[in-house]
Amino acid sequence: MEKNSQQGVPLVSIQCLVYNHEPYLRQCLDGFVMQKTTFPFEAIVHDDASTDGSAAIIREYAEKYPDIIKPIYETENQYSKHDGSLWRIMDEAMHPDSKYIALCEGDDYWTDPKKLQCQVDFLERNIEYTMCFHRANTIFFDTGEENNTFPGNVFRNIQNRDYASTELFEIWTVPTASMLYRKECQFYPLKHRYKMLYGDIVRVLSCASLGKIRGLDKMMSVYRIQPNGLTFGSGSNYRFVMCSPEHYMFIKDNFPNVNKTVINRAISYRFWERVSYQSNFSLRMRDYKNSFKFDFWGSSKRLLYLLRFKLLRFLHS
Repeated sequence: MEKNSQQGVPLVSIQCLVYNHEPYLRQCLDGFVMQKTTFPFEAIVHDDASTDGSAAIIREYAEKYPDIIKPIYETENQYSKHDGSLWRIMDEAMHPDSKYIALCEGDDYWTDPKKLQCQVDFLERNIEYTMCFHRANTIFFDTGEENNTFPGNVFRNIQNRDYASTELFEIWTVPTASMLYRKECQFYPLKHRYKMLYGDIVRVLSCASLGKIRGLDKMMSVYRIQPNGLTFGSGSNYRFVMCSPEHYMFIKDNFPNVNKTVINRAISYRFWERVSYQSNFSLRMRDYKNSFKFDFWGSSKRLLYLLRFKLLRFLHS
């Protein structure tokens, strides 16, 4: 198939979330339309009521590449509802007969024109695998310089091997724009979805529940860190701290393949972290209690460290 020649049912549906990504969006969309494949694919590009020029850029690409770019324009922001509306809209927009899903948010981009072909070839040859992902460079949005700490140091060193659920849960290893997985994983049955805070880890663990996950040591995308991104934005920190204990319990309830000691340790830490954000004394005591409930020894160590710190501060005051 020639570059961008699209005929028949798309084998891959790309899901691309866009919100105020005007400075980066062309680079993202260029990464889609440059793909050289032996199969058709589509890109569902969802503008979530951006207030900049993102929607105009999407229209431009949709007019130029109508067989690839499938736009959705919102008049009301869906992500801020936190009720699952955003992903319901994205899922309903996909071609019903596509087989794989790839992800790339509007401020990230693909660098290899054979990225989709490489990943699809792997999953087509290995039916026991439900997902594969690959290496990515990580850059700062304002300077374009590489990030040499987390997550950059992890994303750049993904190995060509299988990855287990607990390993992926403990250290976030999967760049969002590197994921390609079988479509059935998107509809893995989940209990208490309203507790879910972030979707990426849930998708990864859903894939791991249905099959094996493979890392590929090829550098094929770029992850851009910026203050207003969906994951690393400082403005979302309060909501993350307040909701994360329930999010981690949601993971424990839905994914028994994650080591219980590891998940309990994470839940305990999130309750402990939330204590300082609670304005009510009884709520602080409740979170302390829950922290000890899920990891007694870890909480004991944190308490001893806190008491020691306060004692030293008192002695030096």
